[in-house]
Order: sequence, then C-alpha cells, then structure tokens
Amino acid sequence: MRAKTEDQVINARRVSTPLIAIETPDPGATNTSLFSAIEKFDTDRKRPTSSQFHWDAINGIRPVNDTASQALPSMLEPVGGDALATAHPTQALTVLALAPRNAFVVMANVHLYWEAARLDPSVVQAIWNLRDVYKNNGRTLVMTMPECLLPAELRHDVVVFAEALPQCDDFRPIIKTLHKNAGLDAPSSEVMDAAVHALAGLATQQAEQVAAMSLRISGLDMVAMRKHQRDTIKQTPGVKVCDGDTTFDQLRGLSAISGFVRSVINGKRPPRAFVFIDEIEKMMAGAFGNDSSGTSQEQHGYMLQFMEDNDVDGVILVGGPGTGKTAFCQASGNEGNCWTLAADFGAMKGSLVGETGQMTRRAFDVIKAIGQGSLFFIATCNNIDSLPPELRRRFKQGTWYVEMPDAAARKSLWKLYGKKFDVKATGVDFDEGWTGSDIKNCCQTADRQNMTVRQASRFTCPVAKSSPEVIRKLRRLSHNRFLDAAKGGTYQDTTASSDDDSTMVVVSDASSDRMFDMDES
Repeated sequence: MRAKTEDQVINARRVSTPLIAIETPDPGATNTSLFSAIEKFDTDRKRPTSSQFHWDAINGIRPVNDTASQALPSMLEPVGGDALATAHPTQALTVLALAPRNAFVVMANVHLYWEAARLDPSVVQAIWNLRDVYKNNGRTLVMTMPECLLPAELRHDVVVFAEALPQCDDFRPIIKTLHKNAGLDAPSSEVMDAAVHALAGLATQQAEQVAAMSLRISGLDMVAMRKHQRDTIKQTPGVKVCDGDTTFDQLRGLSAISGFVRSVINGKRPPRAFVFIDEIEKMMAGAFGNDSSGTSQEQHGYMLQFMEDNDVDGVILVGGPGTGKTAFCQASGNEGNCWTLAADFGAMKGSLVGETGQMTRRAFDVIKAIGQGSLFFIATCNNIDSLPPELRRRFKQGTWYVEMPDAAARKSLWKLYGKKFDVKATGVDFDEGWTGSDIKNCCQTADRQNMTVRQASRFTCPVAKSSPEVIRKLRRLSHNRFLDAAKGGTYQDTTASSDDDSTMVVVSDASSDRMFDMDES
C-alpha cells in the first residue's frame, strides 16, 4: 500500500539514507503522496521545511515548494539559470549536488538511461557521486520507475522499495466520488463489491479512468470494467486470462474434485482468482539442477515463498493427456465468477541479469492484486515423480488423480461434443482407450471435414494407444497415494491386470455409423 511506502521513505530519511529507488505502478500518485509525507514529517518534527524538487527529461529540475523556489536560482547558475538545461539527467544531477541541506529530490524514469539499449555511464556515475555528499547533510534522492533493475554499479548503494498495487478498499472512495460528481446515487454494497474487484490489478490513476469510462446513467457497466481489467492483465508478461465458457457441469469423470472446489467457492473465503500452472513439472524443470543460469531456481523459490506468505490453497491434478485437467482449470474461474489466470514461467524469463526475478515478482504482484488475499492454485502434472516434496506440500488441498473416462462418462462426452460440433455422435461406444480430448477431436474433425464420426475416428489415435506406458505408470503411482478425482477418497488402481489387454477395432456397419469394440462385434 502507498502509506507503507511513505513510511519506508520517512524511516530511511530519518537515518540519512541518500539514494532510494521506488518501483511503483503509479509514479504520479506516488510523487504527490511522498511530497505531502515529507512536508508533514517536517511539520511534526518542528524543523525547517525541506526544499522539494522534481525532475523529468522534459522539464528538467522544477521546484515543488516555496523553499525550493528560493534555492533553485543559485543552483542553476552553473547552467546559465536555465532549468531546461537540466533536461539531461547528468547535468541535472550535477546541479542537484548543490541542493540545500535536507533537500528532498524525486527523479522520474531515470532508469531509462541505464538500460542496455540507452546505457549512459555518466548518469550512473553522477547518481553514485551523490551518495556521500547527500548522506552527510540529510539530503535524499528518490528515483521512481515502473520496474526497477539497478545497474551493478548502484546495486549496493541504492535502497529499493516496491510499492504494491492498490487494494479493494483504495478503490471505494474513487467510485463514490465518481457517482457523486455525476449526480448519481451511491452504488449498493453488492455493486460496490463487484466494481472494486473488477478494478483489482489496476493502478490508482488507471482505475479512476476505467471506472469513469464505465459509468453510465444506469450505473457502472461491469462488462466494460472487466474488459479493461482483462486488457491490463494481458500487458503483464507471464500472466494471461484463460478463455472459454466451460463449467463443471460439462466435465465428465471429475465429480469429486468438482464438488470439492465448489465447496471452496461456497466457503468462508471464496477465491477471487484461480491460478493455473499447466504441466508444472516442465515449468519447474530447470529448477532442479538443469539450469546453470539459476533463473529457474529463483522462480521456483519465489513461488514457494509466495504461496507460503500469502496462505495460498491449491491442488495438483495428475493424469494422462486429454483427461480434462486443463478444462477443469478453465472451468474453475467460471464456476467462481472470477478469472482463471494462467502463469507461464517461461514467459517471465528475461535475458538480462536480474530481469527474470523482476518479471516474476511483477507477474505475481498482479496475481496477488487480482486475488485480493484469496487465491487458489491448480497445477496439472503428467510426471509427478520429478516434483520435489517442498513444492507438492504447497498445494495443501492434495494431489488428485484424473482417471480415463468410464463408459458412462464417454457416452455423455459423445453427446456433449456431438451437439457442440453438430455431428451425429449417438450410439457410439469405445473402450477405455478414449479420453474426452480424443472424443472432442474426433467430433471436431467430423465437422470440419464434413465426414461421419466413424470416418473421423480413423484419424484419431487414442491416448491409451499412443501412450499406454504413461497411463500404466500414473495409475500404479497414484494407487493408494493420491485422491480420486472421479469418486473421491484414495485412488484405487483396478486396471493393472487388464491394461495390456485393451484392444479396440472399428468395424463398419452398413446400416449405421456406429462403432463397436471387439466383443460387441
């Protein structure tokens, strides 16, 4: 919260910390609150008002208060008294070295001058040169920026504070003020709650603009607000919103896990967002000794700490490809009337030293802001042997095995996807080799290629036929160890003696488009 950042800066100023960097999603609001906090600090301590200055690359150095206005002319004498001559940060920092005792200076976006593409060594050196001279007489230089990745030369001399995105309570006064200014009645508590959660993840200024654009005579347009929120999420590398309108009622063979997550949604602390990590064993593969750069280990450690610090609940879904694990993750957000956010750790990696850690923290900051203190993680996994115990323990609601759909589930899936793709899929029957994904692909192929389901089946290779050893291994591994996603309780492998005997052929029946297994034919 912004107040916490203000307190941190005040505490740092008390002990004459000379160089501070603040990572903030809303630099303008941060600047305003910092200047107000410093003025209040001076007043409370009954000390002379500190000279306050602001710098940016267009206006150069500008005074913020009267004390600074009086001091600035003499400071500018080396550059002919022209403030615009300080538009370049090196010149500005040289002038700011002449600032009065206890001066407070904020520089905006100076990080642009030490990025790899625009590296200016003179800027980095000029900042470092202020360290001792500012410390000796209580002056403070604060650098605000949206993302902070310090150069090596400053890493041990600059104190970094990260300002969190606003919380829901920060948005309530904004919405009330907008309604009042528009001559509208204050929104009901239900509308207010929905509105503030639709603004979660946005910076203060951004939230105010989104709320204003979504305000109608009839009240707030929640659809518009949610769209703006979605667009904001898309701007964060490594985080995206899962699309789709799937619900738990459309899933088959996942009754127990669906019922469990429904109880979470209807519980005392319903999730404000679900976080989906697909094939977590691949996402975290480099964290277990295969990544010499150390970035995967850093991401792994950060996620473990994040889940622990924020009391995150979660489950791991283990099962063969196409058994509905991903669809379940997507459906969870629809059931909970919130977003399902896909976390892509590969997309959070950067090429520069320290960039991966920064991008990972930024992605989880957005996830945390949207979750507003209530997140539920769902990870899918095809090879759980590779996951370390400390990672599995973070998913406190258990590991669930997703079995291949049984005959009743397959019948229901044929009906569901036959209707969705407008193909004749009644009366079809398969053995245990077909998953929901296989059935969907078969119906989709029949629709696109304008052929019968029987004809389309010739272009589908069931998972149990293409990867039988994977299915057998997962079943044996899950036996008496993991929860059963379909039936509840501990999973029991009842297929061990028959796995190798499951065969299926497709036989053409001139009178129908029906498929038969070996016994039926």
